[in-house]
Amino acid sequence: MNVINFLINEIFIEAPVFLGFVALIGLVLQKKSGSDILEGTIKTIVGMVILNAGIGVFLGSLIPLTTLLNNSFGITGVLPDCFGPFGIAMQTYGVEIPMAFVLAFVIHLILVRILPFKNTKNVFLTGHIMLFNASIMLLVGRSALGLTGTAQIAFSAIMTALFWTIMPAIARPFSDPVTDKRFTLGHLQTMDLPVGTWFGGLVKSKRSDEIELPGIFNLFSDYTVLLCILIPVLYILIGVTAGQEAVAALSGGKNWIIWLIMQGFGFAAGIAIVLYGVRMFLAAMIPAFEGISQKLIPGAQPALDSPVFFQYSPAGSMLGFVSCFVAMVIFTIVQIAIGSPLIIFPGPIFFFFDGALAGVFGDLKGGWVGAIIAGAVIGIVINFAALLTYPFMSDFFAGTGVMFGGGDYILWAPVFWLLKLVGGMLGLTA
Repeated sequence: MNVINFLINEIFIEAPVFLGFVALIGLVLQKKSGSDILEGTIKTIVGMVILNAGIGVFLGSLIPLTTLLNNSFGITGVLPDCFGPFGIAMQTYGVEIPMAFVLAFVIHLILVRILPFKNTKNVFLTGHIMLFNASIMLLVGRSALGLTGTAQIAFSAIMTALFWTIMPAIARPFSDPVTDKRFTLGHLQTMDLPVGTWFGGLVKSKRSDEIELPGIFNLFSDYTVLLCILIPVLYILIGVTAGQEAVAALSGGKNWIIWLIMQGFGFAAGIAIVLYGVRMFLAAMIPAFEGISQKLIPGAQPALDSPVFFQYSPAGSMLGFVSCFVAMVIFTIVQIAIGSPLIIFPGPIFFFFDGALAGVFGDLKGGWVGAIIAGAVIGIVINFAALLTYPFMSDFFAGTGVMFGGGDYILWAPVFWLLKLVGGMLGLTA
């Protein structure tokens, strides 16, 4: 019993150690060499430690922004994101999230193997999104059905496995013609592909790569540079609107403009650290799973992160990003104007990655105008998805000003609400 308690309370409760243990088992099962096993295990642990450190930096810059917005304008506003909410969730569910993650991946592999449909033969390999999925489903199980402990982990694992299996299957008809059936999308951004294809296809214009753009736009090809330019400007605009006194109340005596700029740089630095940690984590963890999946499911496509698609239309991705940002800002302004009880702030992660991805497919289908339309539409879809899913996270994230987001939850929100109805009828929730 003492050994079991030690494993649970000292080993499994530490997410980096637990995931390192999982990687160790996966590499041993593949009969890797001792040096490969040691390297993979260490990099998995260190990658998670770096990821958690980046989340701390990110939250340190993000939470003051949402506090400033809410206090200054007298509104209840939330910022859809994934990295920040994941960091908060890990503080409460440091054991449950990794356990649901691992169990969900096993169920996912089984589903991919046994389902007879061609479009379901995809192995979801975007590791950080997989962790976010497991976190979101834990919160839904808690809110909709009042689940805790083992039941909550099981619910999250099953729902997450279904997400990883269903969403890449939806993406396949849109990604196959573009990637020549080499890979598909594994993300929270599946809706970007049909939105880009359908709405981009409403127009016909020149492809974005046929248009000469100013050389300064090359700066935006690096995501860290983009954030370091965009986010400080956004912080300053918000700070100027809120007023010097409101900012000074949070700046601890520092010059309020410099404080805003440094908060913006902190935001960008936090994301850069997180992505570095994620890359290290994935480089070690995914091979442990990928080798197994290749043996179990020959011929399956990998479902990968969204930036792998940007190569097909770099300029289209930038046009989609800009139009998505503008659409999200307008959405927020309209909410404030009509006195909405909940204000959805523009989420930088989504207006860049989702806007860019929708822009790629909009450009491929309808040219540069199609990229702009696609980016704007997906921005609205993401915000509506946030409105529909926030009630399942509001209690957990109360006071933080953040929530999990993602356009794909526009499809899953009805399922969540149905589960909540069932939970209410069974007396599982208030």
